[in-house]
Amino acid sequence: MKNRTSKISIQNLNKRNQKGNILLLILACMCLIIVPLLLVASQGGLYAIDRDRARSAVEAAALLAANDMSRVIVEDPAFGYVSLSNFPPNGEGTLARDGEPLPVTGINTLTGTIRQLAVLGQEIQNDTIIDLAETDRKCLESTIDNLNMSLAAAVRHSQNGNARQQQLNIRSKDQIMTGDLDLQDSHGQKIEIRKDVSTFLDQHLPPSLKLESIELENGWLACPSRSSIALPNGTQFQHVEKGQSIDGEYRAFVNVPFQNQEFTFAGVGKSSALVSTADFKSGDDKHINSIVRVKATFVRNNSFTHVMPFGLEMPDKIEIAAAAQPFTMDDTGPAGIMMLRFGGGAVAGLQSWRDFLQKSNFHDRQAMAYQAVRGDYPADPCATMRPSKLDAAKGASQQFSEHLYYWLRNGHLRPKLASVLEMLSQTFQSAPNSIYAYEFNNNGNISRRVIARDPFPRGFTSEEQVSTTVDTNLNSGINPIIIFRNNVKRLGKDTGGKHAGQPVAGNPLNWCELSEYGGDDFIAGAVRKGRLATGLTLLNPNDGQSMFRGFDGKTICLQPRKSYYSGGLAVDIEIGGLHPQQSEPDAASISQVKAGRGGFSRR
Repeated sequence: MKNRTSKISIQNLNKRNQKGNILLLILACMCLIIVPLLLVASQGGLYAIDRDRARSAVEAAALLAANDMSRVIVEDPAFGYVSLSNFPPNGEGTLARDGEPLPVTGINTLTGTIRQLAVLGQEIQNDTIIDLAETDRKCLESTIDNLNMSLAAAVRHSQNGNARQQQLNIRSKDQIMTGDLDLQDSHGQKIEIRKDVSTFLDQHLPPSLKLESIELENGWLACPSRSSIALPNGTQFQHVEKGQSIDGEYRAFVNVPFQNQEFTFAGVGKSSALVSTADFKSGDDKHINSIVRVKATFVRNNSFTHVMPFGLEMPDKIEIAAAAQPFTMDDTGPAGIMMLRFGGGAVAGLQSWRDFLQKSNFHDRQAMAYQAVRGDYPADPCATMRPSKLDAAKGASQQFSEHLYYWLRNGHLRPKLASVLEMLSQTFQSAPNSIYAYEFNNNGNISRRVIARDPFPRGFTSEEQVSTTVDTNLNSGINPIIIFRNNVKRLGKDTGGKHAGQPVAGNPLNWCELSEYGGDDFIAGAVRKGRLATGLTLLNPNDGQSMFRGFDGKTICLQPRKSYYSGGLAVDIEIGGLHPQQSEPDAASISQVKAGRGGFSRR
């Protein structure tokens, strides 16, 4: 009995020893496998958290860089201030010589406008408009080159390397870019994309990360991208193939040709947005390189980074790249007005604009082109009109075509092509001495009003702009003298005179809202004018130094150009002597003033 009891006790002890050994084995496994795995998992989790934080910071920095890209402007010799985005004329950094700010035109707005005008020229088979659109398209190529150079300079300025050598290499064909690369926005504020990105990352990184390096690059996208420029209304005017549009807009970064001529759009949106880095392509000379890519390298400050089992090491650096597409603002504000004045009633042969554009309706005797120099003629005492060496004295129908073109170009993409065609066919009234005002409605239609009172100075030509006088005969035997005045032909501060090719403001500034000029608040608002459309009020409409305030009467810090409130005079066409030729033309209807002041004007 005693032996049996002893045997049982030994068996129980052996069982307890076996259980203890298993427990020790389990503990050993936990120490050698599970704990290291937990350590790997924890360190991997910390690394993932650091990487997510780094990615969020870099993506936000890319959006900031894209916003800065939209602020880059170039002063182009053909089109004035140009950028990726449209900006209203209220920037302190875009002042013309008249002391007022100038608008900034978005490159896509400009491209879409020229393409639309080329389509119009083909639609009505007008050689003058076709040629002018092609001339502007060729100038647009240089404009895109200049903008691309500025965008590249903005992202590469202050990068590692020989900055001075980079500055010397960034020059345009017209010497627009200079070596100092002091890029500013429309408000005169310096653009420093690299500094903005670096500062943002330093301020928004967690303590576990430290910024080591930043690389900035601009380029384009290989995937379908939007341009924010709508296709023309009506499929017959669009002339796009498959893959050249996206959601009713021109597709960016692809050629959208018309008549075998190339038109390329930048990738921009209503707000800056992240885009795929996998589709990012480095900038070249075949695209508008609007996309910016930010690549940042971070050093991890985690003290447990190297305390890893099995000889493993967690990465001590994190590299993140993000790309973003800039924003573009809408092209707001009123465009210039085209005035058409009849010195007599409408007559056979000139019943509509289509008659104006028909060469066979005119038998020109003499045409003379003049340029206003040393000021606005005749407002400035020293201003004179001299024969222009830059402008061909074309015949009447060519002049009508040219002035129609520049008025439409000043309106950018506001007019629908169908509305332009309708305007060309609209017949004139028979009332004598009518004054027609042509404007662009909010819906894209062209408004034509007969106004009883003229808010613009008579016989006015802006400095460096053009006035052409044509002495012609109509098939009906009438001998009119037609004076064309164009205030928006030459753009920019260098070639456009002291107003830089902007429409001339009327007097009073709120004429569009006054009944004596055929207007009111709602009529003005329908053509993007007045307080309802602009959100501005005037302190003194008759004061040349009039200041604008907000709609609520509060002071605003950015004063716009005066013509922003009610539009301005872009093109003025004056037709004198439109009456049956029973005797000599009535000298009182139009007087010819030549000689020393070199032009024709009507008093």
